[in-house]
Amino acid sequence: MPRTTSPNVRVAPGIPLKMSAIVGFLIFVEFTSGFVQGFYIPLYGSLTNRLDITDADVTWFVTLWTLSAAVCIPVLAKLGDIFGHRKMLRIAVVAVLVGVCFVAFSQNYALVLIGRILTGPLSVWLPLEIAMVHDRISGEGARKSVGLLISFLTIGVIVGMLASGAIAGLNWNFTAVLLVPAAVTALCVLVVFFLVPESTVRSASTVDYLGFLGLGASMVTLLLGLSGIQKYGISSPQVILLLLLCVAITVAWVFWESRTACPAIDLKLVCSRLMWPPYLTAFLFGMVMLGTQTIGTTFLAAKPEVVGFGFGLGPGMISLLSAGITLMSCIAAGIFAYVARGIGMRGVLLLGVSMGATANLLLVLFHDVFAMVLAYQCLTGLGFGMLLGALPSLVAELSPADQTGIAAGIYNSLKTLGGAVGGAVFGVILASAIGPGGGASISSYQTVWVICIAALGLCIVSLLFMRTEKAPESAKSRPAMPLAEEELSTSVR
Repeated sequence: MPRTTSPNVRVAPGIPLKMSAIVGFLIFVEFTSGFVQGFYIPLYGSLTNRLDITDADVTWFVTLWTLSAAVCIPVLAKLGDIFGHRKMLRIAVVAVLVGVCFVAFSQNYALVLIGRILTGPLSVWLPLEIAMVHDRISGEGARKSVGLLISFLTIGVIVGMLASGAIAGLNWNFTAVLLVPAAVTALCVLVVFFLVPESTVRSASTVDYLGFLGLGASMVTLLLGLSGIQKYGISSPQVILLLLLCVAITVAWVFWESRTACPAIDLKLVCSRLMWPPYLTAFLFGMVMLGTQTIGTTFLAAKPEVVGFGFGLGPGMISLLSAGITLMSCIAAGIFAYVARGIGMRGVLLLGVSMGATANLLLVLFHDVFAMVLAYQCLTGLGFGMLLGALPSLVAELSPADQTGIAAGIYNSLKTLGGAVGGAVFGVILASAIGPGGGASISSYQTVWVICIAALGLCIVSLLFMRTEKAPESAKSRPAMPLAEEELSTSVR
């Protein structure tokens, strides 16, 4: 895949290593990431008992991690482009190790939350790894490698959840249970420090501290405002104040970034016709995939004899369906590079969003037929798996060689923000229409699914606007080029 570089690029001496070995080490790192993320999910109830907190309190266990991740992703990804991706990955894995140890040993919830903040850099592991892959290989080889990283991230989540449930059932001391992800992370630290090589391309830009500060403040106020919508309502003063503050900070941040010589985020690149279609797709895809996770569970668990819809499934069956859709996503992420041989990367993205839109249409029309729900699970698993593998790989391919880390980081941030926006909006919709039994009505669920169809349809439209000119040669063999949009090129079809 042709790549470009910024005018001021430094190339560090590379270490000749077999790429398959490098990718193998990174696969373990990403498996660890998934394992840690999945391990805590079945333990939320046990945490409330251990720390003597309420179900409402435990939501901060997830919220603060999301806020920390939203801030860490762009900062560490950009610093990786400047100082070296392995260097930032080392910092990130050590921070996560300290964080999981805080969670394991702390008896005070405030200290546990500090630990969760320290585990926020977990989300930047993947963007840094993608940058390392694209530093050494390109084209289909890079796509296959990224697909494997995504697949093993997903496998790690599944193994983490299963291991958590199994170990918790052994009646171990709860501190010992919580030390399991610490042990896996410690092994990951050794891999990163001694087996993963440093990337060779560096960006010679300076660090835009004020830009990073403004970006972090904007994302934190937005996420706090969105989380407050579900708790206090969209008309509450604190929510309105937070969202207005977010708008003010964002406007000031855009003004600063558009005028500084070395911005934290290159807005000209992000808004170029080359990059905005996949970035918009990432945001909308995150809104649909992450924003509907709890909605899908509540719909399946709803008792039809009480509320008039749903299937009354228990936690065991729901977890089995969730595992099935996760495995399908894993498979699809692993094979997207082979599919791209025939239909191109844009074709893979169009296929993924089309499958997702079709799946939601099935729920709108046949939500009372369990076979159609299973079809929905299959379509979303395969379609979203294609997107999970292809989107980060594509933005890394399209980005200049010295901005791969931040390009992949922006993708991750937009996907996370999309999920937060979707969760807040969908929560308001479900709360606004009360059906039989005092819960959400089926019409509110159908409204959510229609919005998902519209969002994925907008993805299709945006991808059709993406540039498709084919460049004659790899940018890695050409002199460094300015970062103007007209000089960017790609062989995406």
